[in-house]
Amino acid sequence: MNFRFLLRILVYAGLFFYVNPNRYADQMYEDLLYYYNKNVRPVKNASESVKVKFGSSLIRIIDVDEVNQVLTTNLWLEMQWFDYRLMWDPGRWGKIRKLHVPVDQIWIPDILLYNNADGEPHITIMSDAIVYYNGLVVWKPPSIYKSFCSIDIEYFPYDTQTCRMKFGGWTYNGFLLDVRQLPTTGCEVVNKADDEGEFQFLGRGMDLSGYYPSLEWDLMELNSARHEKIYAGCCGQDFYIDITFKIEIRRKTLFYTVNLMIPCMMFAILTSIVFYVPPIEHKMTFSISILVTLTVFYLILIDLVPPTSLVIPLIGKYLLFTMFLVSISIMLSVISLNFYRRDGSSFPMPHWMKVVFIHTLPKYICIKTADEDDGSDRGSSISDIGPFMDSRRPSPFFITVNERQLNGRLSELKKKGMHPDLIRNMIQNVEFIAEYFNSLKKEDKISEDWSYVANVIDRIFLIIFSIMNVVGTWVILFNSPAMFDNRTPLAINSVARPLSGDTFEHFINENFTQIAWWARTIQNSTAELSDSELCPILYQ
Repeated sequence: MNFRFLLRILVYAGLFFYVNPNRYADQMYEDLLYYYNKNVRPVKNASESVKVKFGSSLIRIIDVDEVNQVLTTNLWLEMQWFDYRLMWDPGRWGKIRKLHVPVDQIWIPDILLYNNADGEPHITIMSDAIVYYNGLVVWKPPSIYKSFCSIDIEYFPYDTQTCRMKFGGWTYNGFLLDVRQLPTTGCEVVNKADDEGEFQFLGRGMDLSGYYPSLEWDLMELNSARHEKIYAGCCGQDFYIDITFKIEIRRKTLFYTVNLMIPCMMFAILTSIVFYVPPIEHKMTFSISILVTLTVFYLILIDLVPPTSLVIPLIGKYLLFTMFLVSISIMLSVISLNFYRRDGSSFPMPHWMKVVFIHTLPKYICIKTADEDDGSDRGSSISDIGPFMDSRRPSPFFITVNERQLNGRLSELKKKGMHPDLIRNMIQNVEFIAEYFNSLKKEDKISEDWSYVANVIDRIFLIIFSIMNVVGTWVILFNSPAMFDNRTPLAINSVARPLSGDTFEHFINENFTQIAWWARTIQNSTAELSDSELCPILYQ
């Protein structure tokens, strides 16, 4: 009996100590929020400002819509402020040091995304806030934002984009709501100045410990700046505070290089190869096939290139350059084919063209010089049939003799009964045939010269188009600044703290006051500091 009685006492005592803290938490929750008005700023004096620290963690760059110029990001925000109405003594409430309170029941700063493009500009997920006994409130809500981003596709696909996300209070001005950046690990907030005035700069604007790298973009720079702006002629001396995050991203070029740039380069190379094809009808077929293929490729490319009328993207310039070369090559191929098919009887070759394209240029473009015609115009004589008689059996009637021998031979033939006029007609007919074959030979030589000129022209344009391809590709592609950007993407920090958990549990004590919490050291620097000095963790 005594053992059962002692066991029962121990069980009741354990239940008492287990239930007692929950009873304290329930009672304290009612006491804190019974007279709480969430529509009133948590300040004792109406002229005081609520001091809020605002920061963010970048989880992922979801999408960059070049057409609509919208940047979609996944952020986990973090806001810290003090609320004197949410303070208690842990000694009176069972050693309870913190509470998890739904944010829809307490006052929260109305910080919104100013340049919101779509969806809700404010935070839609109302998670619990952690309230500590000294009045510190920490709220870490996740949110997906769609912000306007001015997309510059002049150097697409070797481009770098700079987007900004501007956060600020929607209702209160800077005298009522003082928002400052929440420093990240290893980076300090410093004062800087530009043409618009002074601002507070943070080299690592967001925490990247939970960042998932994008498959399309490299994160090159991520900083934040706090501005205090006075709108002259509007609001008197009231100023408004905004915290602007600058996100600089660089496109990963492997996909576009393999699927866009290399095919375009191949088309440009084929444009030069056109002039290596002999000037026959297949040359035109090859040229037109390249043009048709490039046109089909251009139609497919339209779906990949962001449509805009402001600038011509880099890939568009290169495609237009390639299509221009293909079109010019077709026209030049027509001219070359016309030269190749010219007949010597209808198109005599000018003397200057013969000198330039047959005697001068070939030795400079690595083409064998055409054989010169050693034959001379000897007029009409019987001796002209000599080359045609070499392969025939010699005849006693047609031999090469001088005029005296010829007259003597005709006298002998006359004595034998052959009339001299018949002999002379036969000789004239032979001379006509000889002249005809000689003219055919000259016309064939002129036609061969035209064909030779066509080959010389093709070789010249082969060299010119090859140089144009190399120079044009270099000028167009290497005009992009991203081609010479040797910067490495931002380093992703190791996860040192939970994104949504309690990070103040072991730091809250009697010395942790609102003054100590707010008194963050701001370096007043008049000299320009390098990025490595402002945020050494980025340049390990």
